[in-house]
Amino acid sequence: MNMISPREFLDVVLIQQNEDGSKMTVATNVEHPLSPPQPNYVRGLNFPCGCFLIPVTGDPNKTPLLSFFQTDLGGSLPQKIIESFFPRSITAFYGNLANAAITLVA
Repeated sequence: MNMISPREFLDVVLIQQNEDGSKMTVATNVEHPLSPPQPNYVRGLNFPCGCFLIPVTGDPNKTPLLSFFQTDLGGSLPQKIIESFFPRSITAFYGNLANAAITLVA
């Protein structure tokens, strides 16, 4: 396998909207016999992680976000590669999360 190889992740995800208007998505890695690691990919792991959206009482246009991630990309990557990749991927993640949150409200 090359130093910079494609990654795959297998997670179980729970998305929930609570009665108080808060929303959460939580996930963790899993193993499943129908989805074994693929030979040309490095299997990364997401340890328990999630995002919580908690509306501000009295201001429907404001929603604080609490998020935490614990990811093991697997394999061996130079720190410089990780530092150049993560800012773009995190920015894209939060953009997608904002769009998904708007969709849930609609």
